[in-house]
Amino acid sequence: MALGFTTSTKRGQHYDLVKFTASKLKSANLAIKGRDERDFEHAIVSHLQASPKLRNNLITQIGTNEVEKITQANMFGFSHRPDISIGNDGTAIEIKVIRSGSSIRDLLGQAVVYRMHYRFVILVMVDLTQDCRTVELCKDKKSQEFSLLSGLAEQMNVYTVIGGPNNDKKNQLFIS
Repeated sequence: MALGFTTSTKRGQHYDLVKFTASKLKSANLAIKGRDERDFEHAIVSHLQASPKLRNNLITQIGTNEVEKITQANMFGFSHRPDISIGNDGTAIEIKVIRSGSSIRDLLGQAVVYRMHYRFVILVMVDLTQDCRTVELCKDKKSQEFSLLSGLAEQMNVYTVIGGPNNDKKNQLFIS
């Protein structure tokens, strides 16, 4: 694939797992009271581990001795690890609490870095902005945010789940 990304195809075992995981994340409860990303990470890991199909394939940073198992993405001389992975090079899952524009920039940069070393990336955006404006912008099919996330899914195998406390378990999913 262009840009030096790991080769990935939208078929086979890895693709089936990423689609299944994304659909599970669509129903994840992001309407919990959480202070930081760690709180949401625990909730999301628990939600995914409830599935027998995913349980044995998940590598997390919350389990004992699991951090070392996560494949590092090395870029520009720095090492990066996603919050969760499915297999060693299958799918990187990054969870980000959105409070400001810098959170979005960080998350988009992480997506590119992880995509260099993983076949697929799932971004989980937890919108904690005061008026949930990020979720609202992403719902609007005419917005540049909707276009960006749709394009990332279609062209770069970077899928996004976005939700927040005011969404009543109705997360939005961008997947091709």
